[in-house]
Amino acid sequence: IMMPHPERVYRSVQHSWAPAGWGEDAPWLRLFRNARHWVG
Repeated sequence: IMMPHPERVYRSVQHSWAPAGWGEDAPWLRLFRNARHWVG
């Protein structure tokens, strides 16, 4: 995966490959958490 759409790959099971250390949430979920934090 080169540049996936963040809204489509926020969970690690949605990736074609993910290391075991990710757990259930993919790193892309941080984008949404940061946005939510910024909005308040």
